[in-house]
Amino acid sequence: MLKFIRKYSRSWFIWLFLGAIIAVFVLWGVGGFESRRFQEVATVNGQPILVTAYQRQFTEMVKQYQEQNRGELTEEMVKAMRLKEAALNRLIDEALIIQAGERLGLQVTDAELRQQIQSYPFFQRDGKFDEKTYFILLSRNHLNSADFEEQERQRLQLKKIVEELGSLAKVSDAEMREMFRLGKEAVKVSYLAVTPDKFMAKQHPSEADISRYYQDHQAEFNLPSKARVSYFIFRTQDFQDKVKISPAEVEGIIKEHPSEYSRPKVIRVRQILLALPPKADPKERERLSQQAQEILGKLRGGEDFAQLAKGQSQDPGSKGKGGDLGYVQRGQHPPEWERAAFALKPGEVGRADTPQGIYVLKVEEVKETEPMPDAETKVTQRLKQERARTMAQEAAREARTALSQGTAAEVAKKYGVSLKETPLIGLQDQVPDLGPAPAFNQAALQLKPGETSRVADLPNGFAVMKSLEYQAEHVPPLEQIKDKVAQQVKKQGALKEADQEATRLADRLKKGETLAQVAAASGLPVKESNFFTRFEGLEGQRQAEALTSAAFLLSKERPYPDSPLLWQEKYYILAFKERRPADMAEFQKEREKMLSQFLEQKKQELIYAWLDAERRQAKIKVYELP
Repeated sequence: MLKFIRKYSRSWFIWLFLGAIIAVFVLWGVGGFESRRFQEVATVNGQPILVTAYQRQFTEMVKQYQEQNRGELTEEMVKAMRLKEAALNRLIDEALIIQAGERLGLQVTDAELRQQIQSYPFFQRDGKFDEKTYFILLSRNHLNSADFEEQERQRLQLKKIVEELGSLAKVSDAEMREMFRLGKEAVKVSYLAVTPDKFMAKQHPSEADISRYYQDHQAEFNLPSKARVSYFIFRTQDFQDKVKISPAEVEGIIKEHPSEYSRPKVIRVRQILLALPPKADPKERERLSQQAQEILGKLRGGEDFAQLAKGQSQDPGSKGKGGDLGYVQRGQHPPEWERAAFALKPGEVGRADTPQGIYVLKVEEVKETEPMPDAETKVTQRLKQERARTMAQEAAREARTALSQGTAAEVAKKYGVSLKETPLIGLQDQVPDLGPAPAFNQAALQLKPGETSRVADLPNGFAVMKSLEYQAEHVPPLEQIKDKVAQQVKKQGALKEADQEATRLADRLKKGETLAQVAAASGLPVKESNFFTRFEGLEGQRQAEALTSAAFLLSKERPYPDSPLLWQEKYYILAFKERRPADMAEFQKEREKMLSQFLEQKKQELIYAWLDAERRQAKIKVYELP
């Protein structure tokens, strides 16, 4: 299961199915590039993918990455991540899914499209769709209604098709039992760890050994390129006092974005209380937590809230009413309860953990909304930040232009900023007084001596820099790094001896000696692990899959692995101690939660396999990307 998640977690269609949007996609091989008409970048079974659609998709992906990296996305990063190819591949996948939907007769009706658009909070006023707001927002985002509605129709159609494919997924009870067993089974082992440290003093490499290692491992000693620049920064915060925001602007933003700056005023709620006894211990809290999750699973599976409340709630005030509290305003319940309840939408269920107990909640209705108490402050701060950043960027651009007519010191004085200078820095180095700023380092390393940079976009402002020195990537002469090379030769020799020592010890175990006898003879301490599952890993080392997998293959009949296992420059010799089987009596308690998880996994596997087959059968031509 974990391998599947790692393998397919970057597939965009899986996240589409889950209702999320990410900007990382599987890169599929679709043949070589060849020059073709400018209007098309590819065809999928004869259907063209236009350059306009490609450019829009690529721009959206770049924007998503910029938001994730706080603006730090350079051309080199775009090229390294192959975002152009990824953007095209998303469009190819979408085309394949849409074509499959047409074959299956899965279309989005006008009524479904209308219902979806009218459900968006940003098109609503006072909880209802407002046509005027709809057209105003589209206009401000440079969209006409026909284009937007076509995009929404296609998005809904993609979702419908993916859901239809996912509905074919099935999970058997036997599969869930086996996954439960694999996840809960635990083992305990004893082990020895043979490290190279004890062999280091014995290593005396010759001049020839050092020279040969240096020649054979050039990449190991390669020094990255470095640059030294002078620079000045226009910080966003320095321009905030110059920004003036009118009350009318703030009021307009609040009205245009009610979902961001308003909150429910009155909600109708049902609740199930699982009360905590006085001085409840962690085990009791865990028991109630599991009970709450089971109730949530039943509710999400369609069971009636009122019936569950009558049978399980410990709130006498609402139990007889099926958990119905009626209409609730803020200030009537504990803060934890209110945070959970007022965050739910009509029909949604959730839980609130309070000192008094765990509440399972369902919001039946949201009757009114009101502006958030700090809405005006938040909007003002947001507008000030945005405009101050724009002003800082404009000032940086002007200063860069001014550098062509004066020195950096003169320009810095004119614009009231400090002129600073870096030491030699590489891509990963931190600039004093600046901290981690990959975009700054990347821009500095692209400059030739004496060249002025473009305006570099940083999280806290904008920088302009001038190159003072550039040191190209290189491998230092052996004479300069001889001690370092010698140390690596010693380390490799010691590691080889550790391997040989561990192999000798493992052979003695195979001949009948106990682990304690072998340990005493070698002067190594015997260590014993706690019980660990496949997910937890030996000694909590989740990445040590070789160690963990080997441990679970051991038994009383086969107490030792065939050979020592290397992990983080140590050789481990394992010995079986004890196995703790999964408690299958607990399976029924977790069955509903597991069913949801494994069904989702099955859907992902099914959709991935289907799309892979569609790719193989499709006639896909890719032309030159702009």
